[in-house]
Amino acid sequence: MNDTIEAQGLLADEKLAAQKLTLTQGGEPTFVPHETKTPEWNIAALGPEKLLFARRIARELASTQFKGGVILQSFGKQYPGEPLPRWQVGIYRSRKGEPLWNDLSRIRLDQKTVPASSPEMPKKFITELASSLRLENTILPAYEDLEAKLKSTDTDEATQLLPRFNRGKRAFVSRPLPDDIDKQWASYFEPAGWVLPLDYKENEWITGAWKLPGGDDLTLFPGDSPIGLRLPLSRLSDDSLRRNLTVEIKEGALVVFLPPVRSFAAFSELVRTVERLAAKLDLPPVQLEGYVPPSDEDLESIALTSDPGVLEVNLPPADNWADYERVIRGLFKSAEAIGLRGYKYQLSGRKVSTGGGAHIILGGPSVENNPFIKRPNLLSSFLRFLQHHPSLSCAFNGLFTGPSSQAPRVDESAFELPYELEITLKALEEMDQPGDPIVIDSLLRNLLMDWNGNTHRAELSVDKFYNYNAPNGQNGLIEFRAFEMVPEPELLLAANVLLRALTACFAEKPFTLPLIDWREALHDKFALPHFLREDLRSVITYLNEHGFAFAEDVFDAQIDFRFPVVTQFETGTVKWTLRHALEAWPVMGEHQGTGRVVDSTTDRLELLAEGITNGSAMFASINGIRLPLVAVEGNRAVGAIRYRLFDNPWGLQPHIKAHTPLRIEIIEESKIVYAIEYFNWKRLGEGYDGLPANAEEAAGRVAERLKFLPELIGTAAEVRELTISPHAPFTLDLRRC
Repeated sequence: MNDTIEAQGLLADEKLAAQKLTLTQGGEPTFVPHETKTPEWNIAALGPEKLLFARRIARELASTQFKGGVILQSFGKQYPGEPLPRWQVGIYRSRKGEPLWNDLSRIRLDQKTVPASSPEMPKKFITELASSLRLENTILPAYEDLEAKLKSTDTDEATQLLPRFNRGKRAFVSRPLPDDIDKQWASYFEPAGWVLPLDYKENEWITGAWKLPGGDDLTLFPGDSPIGLRLPLSRLSDDSLRRNLTVEIKEGALVVFLPPVRSFAAFSELVRTVERLAAKLDLPPVQLEGYVPPSDEDLESIALTSDPGVLEVNLPPADNWADYERVIRGLFKSAEAIGLRGYKYQLSGRKVSTGGGAHIILGGPSVENNPFIKRPNLLSSFLRFLQHHPSLSCAFNGLFTGPSSQAPRVDESAFELPYELEITLKALEEMDQPGDPIVIDSLLRNLLMDWNGNTHRAELSVDKFYNYNAPNGQNGLIEFRAFEMVPEPELLLAANVLLRALTACFAEKPFTLPLIDWREALHDKFALPHFLREDLRSVITYLNEHGFAFAEDVFDAQIDFRFPVVTQFETGTVKWTLRHALEAWPVMGEHQGTGRVVDSTTDRLELLAEGITNGSAMFASINGIRLPLVAVEGNRAVGAIRYRLFDNPWGLQPHIKAHTPLRIEIIEESKIVYAIEYFNWKRLGEGYDGLPANAEEAAGRVAERLKFLPELIGTAAEVRELTISPHAPFTLDLRRC
């Protein structure tokens, strides 16, 4: 499989080069540790262990794939309701090969114990740094705000120290500070850190003295962020230099907070100076924080970010397949080395994705050299092809699918959207080349969104393509969001090479077939892995007709991971396979809190019969109701079981109780020839003692929920018919019984 993936990726590069197109490819794979009990590995974005793992994998990557890079902790995205942006740990290095940082042991990462820095070191370090940069000494101390602290301390003793208004004296009066004030508030009389006003202009470092009104101290805004983010810059005069570098001690570590700089060259020089100075002073590991370097052709970076329940990796965009594959394989190797992986186990033993994405991002080296702007019909081809092939929306996605998910199809939110989309796609296909990115954005952004109007939540998101309302939205990036994390690099690479190969095909010949009105088939026929597998094979046929050589089974491992087999058995010449299928989770009405609530308590299984001939008297029943087994090619028949997994008094159809166990009987000539029970949970309903520790324990938990019923074989079957909905001919919905 490795050779196939690599060969098809290299062939895609050749085809794109022949079309004079440069396609960059990035992504956002996610990882979790083996033990995922704590909130930060389930629903919370932040947590101390997650930050430790980010630093740990950063060290591993900087020691292997990104040698010579510097590791910097900065701030990433900020979301509504969160007081601060989430942290980000990035590795930044020069493509030319000159190291930015040589000795990783001098950076505070995941070391268990390190010597504490002395209280005098921040001032000494920043003084030496100014000298190393050939600057005059303009450093100044920064102090925590004692007044703000007293106001926030709800005690009479603290309140009495604050000035209060005296109407008789028509003035604010205050009591003198007590003699023991230094003991209780000593840290507020000492600098919290030191500041060096610093900027880089015309190839040299510059500084300037800061003066505050009335000769006041430099008093920080309250908070626990680095002091570089809490400086009262608005109090400085208009002609003051505002960029600055700060040094402080936090939890015993010397923290150097880097300012925003105007070029990657300046960033590189500053970082190298910091390392040389740390070596000269023989310091314990220094914690580097601050602003990331600006974009540059010489800059290569990879970042670790905090996301709910997972650690997300922002891959460096690669303009060729070999580099992309190298990074992916190295990333998985580094993750495994420190105890991270791309999957987890549910309590029931099912192996699932991390719960985070592995979104794939396509673009170009620049807006001017962006393939989707140079050829707008690439976008229309992708949108048509994705709509034609539901497997690309479902087979690589996670458990949470459907119109309320993170990556809804364009025809899932509202059935009338394809009508509007067809008009838009024709406009893209008739657009002059190169296209106008503003016009492309305006054509697509009101269609590619979820049913709440969120343009980020779409199967194909153009939120970062050319959004003139967002400061970081004009990057020419197309994000394919219906891809979740997978356990192995081969599976992730297979999904990525698929999109690269499709881009090459569309560049040679645009895909222009009209959109299909799938309607209910999306959540009936294409909820079944059998049809998703067949649809993926039709995608492979399309690629191979355009010169590629994908193996027919290249995505079978993906299907088996996403839709694991529950059990297999045989009755005569017929082989039966019961496996998980797709079930869209509906969003619920308003609940307490700001988050969206979905109902995940309905599930679906697929029962596939292989070797069953037309006219066979053999059929299946579920809880005494005949299952609609629909004949398909190759002497096979398939049907779906939709059922309530758990009770949910706040979910959809709250009056329906859990269908457990499911009794599955295979019947021939009115006699039961095979029978099993499948339990949703432990048979007696007791709880599990934590998550499965390994694959063997997980498999055991799945197996113990199956019960073979040999005593029923040969007995008379009692079966009743249920009228199957014409909108869902493949599905027996037990909730309708």
